Amino acid sequence: MQWINDKRSYGWLSIALHWAAALIIVAMFVTGFRADMAGDAGDREARGMLMGWHISIGASFALVLLARVISSYAQPRPTPPEQAPALKFLSSATHQLLLLAVLIQIISGPLAIWSGGRAINVFDLFSIPSPFATANDGVHEFAELMHAIGRWTLLGLIALHILGALKHVFMDENGEFRMIAPKRS
Repeated sequence: MQWINDKRSYGWLSIALHWAAALIIVAMFVTGFRADMAGDAGDREARGMLMGWHISIGASFALVLLARVISSYAQPRPTPPEQAPALKFLSSATHQLLLLAVLIQIISGPLAIWSGGRAINVFDLFSIPSPFATANDGVHEFAELMHAIGRWTLLGLIALHILGALKHVFMDENGEFRMIAPKRS
């Protein structure tokens, strides 16, 4: 069983972390955007509940997302499929920016909460205390701005990433979808 990437294909570790990160990010988008919609509708109770879920999911799975980013750089990368140089560049840039956007979310989310003078409450089971002695408005505003920029950047890059994957499957001669299973010898 191939656990680590090689020049031919992704290993099971990368594949598992890729799909776990995808599911976590979808859950974060759903809870975060629904919390925003509830807030816009004036439903403070629903907004609070959804933000509680958003924060708890983020805190619970931050290490999985961080492992996804780290494993992408710690393992060899499979040789990319042949395509036009501009598409190779777009593919590589999209991948790198996706990892950067995930990293921005991992940092800015907790920072926005802590700099607001609050602990991170995880499903009402435990709290992660703030490293800040008091609220810090400057850091708080910057962290919230970065979290918002990261959210919209992630959304656009994910759409581009999905289009690229669909291109490889349906338009390229090899028709391969590389994040399903390692290639067999």
